[in-house]
Amino acid sequence: MKILWIFTVTFIIGCLGSIYPGPVKLSIVQVVMQKNLRVGLWAAIGASLPEILGSALAIYSFRWLQQVPDVLIWFQWSVIPILLIIGFLTLQKKSTPDVEKQESASPANRSAFTKAMILNLCNPQLVPFWLVTTVWFNSKPGLSLDSFGHELFFILGATGGSFAMNYLYAKLTSVNRERILDKIQPQTIRLLTGWGFILLGVWQAVQAFA
Repeated sequence: MKILWIFTVTFIIGCLGSIYPGPVKLSIVQVVMQKNLRVGLWAAIGASLPEILGSALAIYSFRWLQQVPDVLIWFQWSVIPILLIIGFLTLQKKSTPDVEKQESASPANRSAFTKAMILNLCNPQLVPFWLVTTVWFNSKPGLSLDSFGHELFFILGATGGSFAMNYLYAKLTSVNRERILDKIQPQTIRLLTGWGFILLGVWQAVQAFA
């Protein structure tokens, strides 16, 4: 019963922690708008996998991260060039609908999967978020991670919750895709996405300097 309770609470926290429309969500919305829901599903999966690393690292490396704060600083800085590069590449990419129709689905799936995974791996909030959650869990007798099974279901809940929210973003975008395209030209969507990544990169730099 405790295992199911740990999974449920972690799943909810994973969902709520993934609501923020940051770089990962922007990449998922972008691929659904430019491709389809299937590619968005692969992006959602790729974005969720780093939660395994983040939650596992939170469980096993809390003391080490406290002693080596430079690791967290490195995460904060590493995401800046990635966001800027993705933004500039998105702005430079030209719309080629005829070519896109002939492309195999596999390269698009791999590209969306890899891009979303890298973005979340470089998310500076990933490890601190699960560190705080782990500390909170261990302060509650009914949620304390006292065995490997508890830790496993904590990780599964974190990953599942993240995936659920990522897929919700993809699904909502897919449902409203035609409505959005009727009002906004694909070129405008590309420009908004590109500048969105750049602004997020600039914002991250401001936070790192603060």
